[in-house]
Amino acid sequence: MEDPKPHRHAGRSRLVLGLFLLALGGAMLAVNLGYEIPTGWWRYFPVPLIALGLWGLVLPGRHLDRSGAIWLLATGLYCLIGVFNLFSLGWGTAWPIFVIASGLSFLVRDIGREHRGHTPGAPGG
Repeated sequence: MEDPKPHRHAGRSRLVLGLFLLALGGAMLAVNLGYEIPTGWWRYFPVPLIALGLWGLVLPGRHLDRSGAIWLLATGLYCLIGVFNLFSLGWGTAWPIFVIASGLSFLVRDIGREHRGHTPGAPGG
């Protein structure tokens, strides 16, 4: 008989991630609506996204594969660039990061299939 614990952890991790994203989105919306967040910590909201993305690249798992990690990393980098105007880029000029992430995501997905023995176009591949 299978151990039911992994299923409980899967639900818990999704709940934590969902709550984190709701809080993050609410804080971002509040800042965009002109509300001040007193300590300025909101400027560093991309750091957890970048950390999760790096973690997913190094240690991919069932809930965060390398493709998803690339998207988290790209989103975090985009937000970090937008907040701090790094490299003379801002919210409107850093969008090519997502094009790069898309290409990397396809490459990582195809490489993962090759390592598992799947071939594109084959049943189940």
